[in-house]
Amino acid sequence: MTIMPATGIAMGYYGGKGLPFFWTTLPGVVKTDENKKMAGQIAKQSFGIHKQLGTYGKYLIPLHVGGAFSHYFRGQTIFARMNPFGRPTH
Repeated sequence: MTIMPATGIAMGYYGGKGLPFFWTTLPGVVKTDENKKMAGQIAKQSFGIHKQLGTYGKYLIPLHVGGAFSHYFRGQTIFARMNPFGRPTH
């Protein structure tokens, strides 16, 4: 849950496009001759991790939701136990 946003931020920051933030864009790293290759490698590696986790999430998130609903349809109080604003079900 934290790696997807972190790799997205790293891609924007080190990729040279900056970070879109509401109505503005925060600038990315200033590429010089010394850090151009390093910044490109970080952006490329971040993209690879981001893409791989997105592929896993595309399959695992619906599987997880389906599992939660299967427990619900079996009559288990799974959503009542997850609700932070509900009363305890001891």
